[in-house]
Amino acid sequence: MVSEVVLTRTRRWFDTLWPLALLVVFLGTFRKTSHDAADHAAPLCEETSASELPTLEACLSLDPQNVELMTEIGDRYAATGAGDRAETMYRRALAVDPHDGDVHLRLGDLLLTRGDADGARAAAQAALRSQPGSVAAERLIERAAARRPAGRAAGERR
Repeated sequence: MVSEVVLTRTRRWFDTLWPLALLVVFLGTFRKTSHDAADHAAPLCEETSASELPTLEACLSLDPQNVELMTEIGDRYAATGAGDRAETMYRRALAVDPHDGDVHLRLGDLLLTRGDADGARAAAQAALRSQPGSVAAERLIERAAARRPAGRAAGERR
């Protein structure tokens, strides 16, 4: 009698749990995750310099914290004259890594090209904090000072 009760309880547990076990196996086998999609796209996203802009943007959507991709996209926008988009991309990269001196320099060059000498100087100073002694940052500061309107002191604000 005791063994019959044990067998009945065991059979009930088995009847209850086997569908759950099959579901776990099914989900583990067939479910795709965003990580799987990123692995599939990895070969496409490895060589950023040879990729087209839409490909780079797709890669960035898979890896939204990738500063290198943001910088490359910003460079592409800057090269095509889309300064607003380039600035947005550089600022996004700096939001992820505020100590990236190269991105600060790119942003500063872009700002100076667009006539924002004060913004360029601030970006160059941020680059100097990340890369002390950077010749490129010091030159950007000099170029920004040369474009500052006459009669305005270096530290003066309007």
